[in-house]
Amino acid sequence: MTTCSKEDVISRLYEIIDPCSAATNVPLSIVEMGMVENVELASGNVIVALRMTSPMCQALPYFQMEVERVLAGIPGIDGVKCTFDHGANWQPDNMTVDAQRKLAERREFVRSRAVKPAKTG
Repeated sequence: MTTCSKEDVISRLYEIIDPCSAATNVPLSIVEMGMVENVELASGNVIVALRMTSPMCQALPYFQMEVERVLAGIPGIDGVKCTFDHGANWQPDNMTVDAQRKLAERREFVRSRAVKPAKTG
């Protein structure tokens, strides 16, 4: 049986794009977003604990399906479980520095394109 490492699992999780970040035209992975709280490996089974960005997140089934999909091809993984928190533990500081930079650049771009209100006078 081939063993896989936590690093193998995390490298695959980079393939999963957070749909809310994609909706803002800044597609970021769940790893970049700081949503991966923990990865546990035991006897061929993987448990991925995700930190949701909002208690109102409607994408839990998507994340479950995607975690199972990207990890299915790793030799040595027999089972995958995905757990979720209640959505109140995530903070913007959980994002990678690169992800924070990408979002800041997008905000600046949007602001620069905004129509300035006409002065009345």
